[in-house]
Amino acid sequence: MRQRPNDKRRIELFYLPVNETLEPRVLAEYQASLSPDELERLRRIAHAESRRLFLAGRGLLREMLSQRCGVDARAIEFQYNAYGKPSLKMLVEPPLEFNVSHTRGLAVCVVSPVGPLGVDVERGRRIANPLQIARRFCAPSEAAALERLPAARRGPAFLELWTLREALVKARGDSIFSSPAGFAFSLADDGPAQVAFDESNGENREEWQFFRLRLAGRYRAALAVARPTSEQLEIAIHRR
Repeated sequence: MRQRPNDKRRIELFYLPVNETLEPRVLAEYQASLSPDELERLRRIAHAESRRLFLAGRGLLREMLSQRCGVDARAIEFQYNAYGKPSLKMLVEPPLEFNVSHTRGLAVCVVSPVGPLGVDVERGRRIANPLQIARRFCAPSEAAALERLPAARRGPAFLELWTLREALVKARGDSIFSSPAGFAFSLADDGPAQVAFDESNGENREEWQFFRLRLAGRYRAALAVARPTSEQLEIAIHRR
């Protein structure tokens, strides 16, 4: 994947179905590309499906970074911040940002030089207690907005909200459990998601862009990008 002139505003999103049609050869190649610390993390995952998802996510990320950086996937080295967000050890020009997410049946990664970004994907499913979860982990205004919705709409709306929140905290290199009231999203069916930040943290809503996506039919994904709303970004979606 060669750099092109418009790449500085281009975000590449790759998704990989992780189901019975995924060839064992692909997972074997991915496992061979992992670093010793990733292999140790893989070994410690007890649940078989969770192991496959971790392997698919990390392998997919390494594969796409390998193509973008022009090096063998096994040669890529990561460093991590306090919350576990990885970045490249090697110098790349322009600097590359990336993020990975997975849920039951799907792994997703994004790669781009646009700036800090985060992605989250969730499988469409019934949420038993969306209000209870929102009151614990979301901003009060978000929980109140969910409560005003008809009961049948709360589950899907909560998934939209959760993916956006996850994508934003991952872009910031933060934790979903820290300062849940530090920002709040408002959702509209006919427009982009809007975020409001707590005034004390000095962040500007005009410096962030958010995208809500549908992948492989039943999956909801959100992408957060630290880029001014005045800039037009291009998102290219690829199935691996």
